[in-house]
Amino acid sequence: MTEVLKIGGNQLDDPGFILSLANAIATLIHHRKAEPPVIVHGGGKLISTLQERLGIQPQTIGGLRVTTPDVLQIVMMVLIGQVNPMLVTALQNAGVQAEGFNGADRDLLRAQPLTHPDGDLGRVGTIIQVNADVIRATIARGVVPVIAPVSISLDSARDPGFFNVNADQGAGAVAAAIGAERVTFVTNVPGVMADGHVIDRLTQADARELIRLGVASGGMAVKIEAAFTALEAGVAGARITDLAGLLDGGGTLIVR
Repeated sequence: MTEVLKIGGNQLDDPGFILSLANAIATLIHHRKAEPPVIVHGGGKLISTLQERLGIQPQTIGGLRVTTPDVLQIVMMVLIGQVNPMLVTALQNAGVQAEGFNGADRDLLRAQPLTHPDGDLGRVGTIIQVNADVIRATIARGVVPVIAPVSISLDSARDPGFFNVNADQGAGAVAAAIGAERVTFVTNVPGVMADGHVIDRLTQADARELIRLGVASGGMAVKIEAAFTALEAGVAGARITDLAGLLDGGGTLIVR
C-alpha cells in the first residue's frame, strides 16, 4: 500500500520525536516489509521562531501563513535548508535510504497563487502539477522521498519564483497524484477523541458534526480539516494518529 505521511511542523522542533519517527519508519520497512512511504513535512513552528528572531511578526489568514517575499526566504531556509536534511539524515541513521526533494527538484511540484477571501496571502500557492513519475521511481528503488512542499510557479514564463504551500494541502495533492491509498497525519495525539476514547473510524459527515458540537476543537479540528483536504484531493482515506498508532495501525480513519 502506498502511503503518504504528513509530518507536522509542531513536532519537528523535537529531536526525540524525529528519532522516534525514523525508527518507526525503519520498523515498518525492514521488519514489516512495508513499501517505503512518501513524507511531506511542514516546519511552521521553526519558521515562526526564525521570523520572530529576525523581527518579523508571523501573520496568518485562515490558518495559512502570510508569505511576503522576505518571509518566503525564511520558509525556504527552514524547510529546504534545515528540516528536510534533518529528516533525511535521521532516516538514514536509522538504516532507511531517503532522498530529499523540494518543488524545484526535477520539476516535482508546480503551484499557482492561492487566493483567500479574508486577505492577501502573498507568496502562498496551491499545487497544480506533481511529477508523480519521480516519486514512484524513488519508491521503486526502496528510497523514502522526503518532500518540502515549497513549489515553483506553474507559469514560469511570467513568474519564475517560488510559492509557500501548506504541508497538509501538499500531502493531499501528492497522494492524489501518485494514487496513494491513504494519507496519515502524524501528530502528538492518538486520534480523534470522544469520552476519553479514540474513535477508530469517521465519515466526513460524522467528523464535521464533531467539530460543530465542539467535541473536536482547537488543534484537533485543524487536523480534521486537513484530512478533508486530502480526501477532497482524491485520496480514499485519511488517518490521524501518533507514532504508536503509525506502528500498530491505530488512530482515527476518516473516509468519504
